[in-house]
Amino acid sequence: MPLPLVALPAARFRPSTSHRSRRIAGAVGAASVLGLVFAAAPALAQDAADKEFSVQRFDPAPGPRNYFSTRGVRTDGKMAWSAGLFVNYAWKPFVVRSCFSETNCDDPNASGIDDLKVIENLVTGDALASLTPIPRLQVGLKVPVTWVNGDGIDEGGVAKQGGIDAVGMGDATLEGKYRLHGELRDPFVVGVGAWFTGPLGRATAKDNYIGDATPTAGIRGIFDGEQGPFSFGGNLGAVYRGEGRVGSTTLGPEFRYGVGAGFKASPVFRLVLDGFGGTKFSAKNGTNSLEADLGVQIMPLDSPFVISAGVGTGLIQGVGVPTVRAFLGVMYVHEGGDKDGDGIPDADDQCPTIAGTAEAQGCPAGARDSDGDTIPDDADKCPKQPEDPDGFQDSDGCPELDNDGDGVADDQDRCPDKPETKNGFKDDDGCPDEPDRDNDGVPDKLDKCPDAPEDTDGFEDTDGCPDPDNDNDGVPDQQDECGDQPETKNGYQDEDGCPDEVPADDKKKDKKKK
Repeated sequence: MPLPLVALPAARFRPSTSHRSRRIAGAVGAASVLGLVFAAAPALAQDAADKEFSVQRFDPAPGPRNYFSTRGVRTDGKMAWSAGLFVNYAWKPFVVRSCFSETNCDDPNASGIDDLKVIENLVTGDALASLTPIPRLQVGLKVPVTWVNGDGIDEGGVAKQGGIDAVGMGDATLEGKYRLHGELRDPFVVGVGAWFTGPLGRATAKDNYIGDATPTAGIRGIFDGEQGPFSFGGNLGAVYRGEGRVGSTTLGPEFRYGVGAGFKASPVFRLVLDGFGGTKFSAKNGTNSLEADLGVQIMPLDSPFVISAGVGTGLIQGVGVPTVRAFLGVMYVHEGGDKDGDGIPDADDQCPTIAGTAEAQGCPAGARDSDGDTIPDDADKCPKQPEDPDGFQDSDGCPELDNDGDGVADDQDRCPDKPETKNGFKDDDGCPDEPDRDNDGVPDKLDKCPDAPEDTDGFEDTDGCPDPDNDNDGVPDQQDECGDQPETKNGYQDEDGCPDEVPADDKKKDKKKK
């Protein structure tokens, strides 16, 4: 989307508005008009190089329960956190139109019209993180890395020699938001937010439109609505930043706004339409912007990840508004501690599986609970029998006295989550097993001696047979001082079970006897 910001930069040069001056300009003729245009150009072009600024307007929101850029304020849980990566590509986010004209480049009499693609391609990867130290407050951090290329623009208002092609860290953003009114599941909630950026882009890739020349700060009001599968939200705020110029267009402090709408087609899939823009309440070209993005958010069941993807385009031409944008994001969300999502941590929630209010300690307001198991009667399948909270089907309100259904009550079942093997062997302990008649721990199907228990002594203990004489020397292990070494049968201490030799003195005595 070309912006008629620099008509070489004659788009902003105008003769005097008095009738007399117009007659004089007409008498001078076309040649003198063009001469005035070129004479004015250097001064205006010099303003274009006054300060740099960021052309990236896509601002992915850290944390869960947002649109793509428009912030929500249904922060949840205590010490919940998230981390993710968002990548977006923008085509032609900064294009300047130059021409020869007495008015602007849209004038039918304008000539020499040319589009200067200052930034033709822009890719930004945003590392995102958030922390919810208390249920209503979220702190977020965004650190971008950006690649840009294009014609660039020099002080004369023409393309830089060799163009620009650069990679650098963009301006890091620290932000916070707080829910002022409403509970997590209320139809309407209201909050406020603020943010601050540091000019890292200028430090890492100066004069490439990756970052602003100065720190910026802003505030926003947040409206967040939800009705069944539909959701809608809005942001309205203002940002302060140092001024930068493109031709006679001044960029600087402005009002910013965002509007989002969502439709949750299923627990996994949400369709999102998101629009955002800014204005200086000026009719000057390039000072007003609006972009619309359409995409999806995918939340796989039993997964902590949220995947976002979509495309967008500019609706109102402005610096940073691309012809086409595409984006993809992945976020890991940890919100353990609030199963029912009512904003009340499970540790303080009397109905941890049913959304409720803080006044009712996490239970639905006015809900009746006849059996006192913290599950309201209208959600309790057994309203007269209290649930037995044992980690097995605890949300249905019914006691499960035999979780594994093996006929052995849980309070007597040594393996309450594993059914008993009905085989006539220890069928009353509730544990799966195999027959072992001699009770030596070796199943009968593997036991070579199923009626004689194994003597567990570290010697052939897996065959199921007792081994009373491990070294097979005729001395039982209970009497064998060397159970793993066979006795030497030499007539000398043969009853101790240890290998030995006859002493020399004993040998001499034996010879004399002979």
